[in-house]
Amino acid sequence: MKKERENLELLLICMVIGIIAACITGYFLYENKKEYWEVQARDIFYEALTEEVQKRSGMEVFFCTEGNIHLPVDKKKEPITVFMETEYGKKNFVIPYEKHTHNIIRSSDQRMLYTYLLYKDPLEADSLNMIWNDLLEKVKFPGKTIVRVSVTDWWEHETNAYSNDLSYLSKSDSLVSCYLGYRCEIGVTGFTYFSWWKVLTLKDKILLGALVVACLLLFFVQEFMIRIYRRLFIKEIPVIAVNKSQSHIYQLEDDCFFDADSMSLKNSTVNVKLTPLLATLLQGFLDAQDNKLSINEIIMLLWPDSAGTSERVHTTIGRLRKCLSKIDWIVENGNSAYQLKKTPFHRRKV
Repeated sequence: MKKERENLELLLICMVIGIIAACITGYFLYENKKEYWEVQARDIFYEALTEEVQKRSGMEVFFCTEGNIHLPVDKKKEPITVFMETEYGKKNFVIPYEKHTHNIIRSSDQRMLYTYLLYKDPLEADSLNMIWNDLLEKVKFPGKTIVRVSVTDWWEHETNAYSNDLSYLSKSDSLVSCYLGYRCEIGVTGFTYFSWWKVLTLKDKILLGALVVACLLLFFVQEFMIRIYRRLFIKEIPVIAVNKSQSHIYQLEDDCFFDADSMSLKNSTVNVKLTPLLATLLQGFLDAQDNKLSINEIIMLLWPDSAGTSERVHTTIGRLRKCLSKIDWIVENGNSAYQLKKTPFHRRKV
């Protein structure tokens, strides 16, 4: 029972190790593949935005400009001020440095053109997201996408519009943001969401499963490795018994003997005298198959009159163990039985 419990515990430990190894490996595989797909999605997002804006290329535009926006590379990251005059009046607008640097157009004239075009025909989040998805399907993108279009009006009030699929918005990560227009009034943001079971390929999942199986195999291989180790590095010393009808002397080792007639254990250094009860029990072990006796067999051997109990067996075994310890032999118990052994060993009689 104890051995079975230990084996079960060892099996569970191997399984836990396998699961932990698979989780760690899966996490790094997921992060690596996620980073790759994010780069692909970001590049394709700009392609989709360009395609969406180019739908307005046939519109006629009449406007005039005076001067030009100074667009230096500002190391101080200070805001930029622009001036506009429309039917609503004249006004200066302060553009945050981040919006200015993330405007996809550098020329002030082109920025003004986009302001006019997208005022007449605003960007639609659903349309842009559809184009983005169509382009991503060509590269077998495993994630979900959402687009947000934000517009800041003349009075600097911001309104947001999202593509229809908002079920993943709370789980999504903002992938890329860019701006359009003379005063960067149009912001476009792309969101992506990845499920790990879609990011990881079938090959990856097989690899993770193999890690768990490999750790479970360690449990079964370790017994085989122990036997190989014992065979190669541990010398087996058999217990030899000669014809029992001629002699009651048992050879436990090269220089260690048990004389059943004199009830003594002898080797080159010690001579242990056993009581009749202990001598009978030791001889019973040596005559038994695999040197193993059950509790009932010990009771029948020592107390054939049915006076034996499991407590008396335990006490007698303890006394025998004390005597055997002087010659480095032991009696192990398990599964309601006891076994005499010196690992590993066999038996012979002289």
